[in-house]
Amino acid sequence: MAKETTASSTKAATPQKSSGSKTGLIIGAVGAVAVLLLAAVVIFGTTETSGIESETGEVTIDGVSLPLMPQSAPQDTTANGLTPPDVAGSNFAGDTVTITNDGRAKGIVFVAHWCPHCQEEVPRVQEWIDGGGSVDGVDLYSVSTSVRSTQANYPPSDWLEQEGWTVPVILDDADGSAHLAYGGGGFPYWVFVHSDGTVALRTSGQLQTDQLVQILESLN
Repeated sequence: MAKETTASSTKAATPQKSSGSKTGLIIGAVGAVAVLLLAAVVIFGTTETSGIESETGEVTIDGVSLPLMPQSAPQDTTANGLTPPDVAGSNFAGDTVTITNDGRAKGIVFVAHWCPHCQEEVPRVQEWIDGGGSVDGVDLYSVSTSVRSTQANYPPSDWLEQEGWTVPVILDDADGSAHLAYGGGGFPYWVFVHSDGTVALRTSGQLQTDQLVQILESLN
């Protein structure tokens, strides 16, 4: 009987050893998969990051950046007479858009999709344009900047499309390089430029239609 008991104990021990070996293989395989997934995230980025990248773009800044706009007042003249840098980038369709000193006056507005003031400014400006609003010799441009996928009203491409925005758009990069090159004022941030290429005025915050028109008319 003693031999039978011993033999029985030996048989019972054999599958336990085999089971432990299989478990080790499974754990090792899971670990390897986890490492590969982590490597994929590091190399290719997450889906969220890819989404942000599709809403931003590469910009080229050529020239000296404007000084930062003081935050103490909605209007600023400290950059008046300075020449802002040229900015080249692309719109949401991938077409090239350039803001350069071409002998024409300009109104350039920097907007952020999550900014409630921008969400009021954009449709107001578009309503003026749709009603035939324009100023001879003055071009309007816009820069979509400060993109944040976790904030409201994302993505900016959908927002501006829904508003029927017809002003040429440049997609700023993830660092807000174009915005900073023009002084980084609070949104909506306008930079108005004379036809000679020099800054006429910078404003931070909403402009009513009559204010906007008055400034645009003063640029020529």
